[in-house]
Amino acid sequence: MERKQPCTFTNNNDLSLRITMASKRYLTVFCLVILALQQTDALFGTPKHCTWHGTAPACWPSCPSGKVSKMETSCGPNKLLCCVIGKKKLCCPKDLDITPEMAAAIARS
Repeated sequence: MERKQPCTFTNNNDLSLRITMASKRYLTVFCLVILALQQTDALFGTPKHCTWHGTAPACWPSCPSGKVSKMETSCGPNKLLCCVIGKKKLCCPKDLDITPEMAAAIARS
């Protein structure tokens, strides 16, 4: 009586089928993780604070979803790292009724 090894495949189709099924599982999990990361604003809501966006020396920022620009400046709160090209933006939640000066005073870096 011949005994088969546990890792032996009877033909190449068995191996390719197992690899294909594993690949589909990993791809599905990967897509779900990406989708969840993209939807964090929808799941947890837009952060309720103002934040500066733009990285010196070339600043081309855009405000995140659910936020609008209240102020634009070359330096932002950090006077050492100013933009040579473009400007930094102070982005606040759309529903936050606040002056640009007040937003700058309470903004997080």
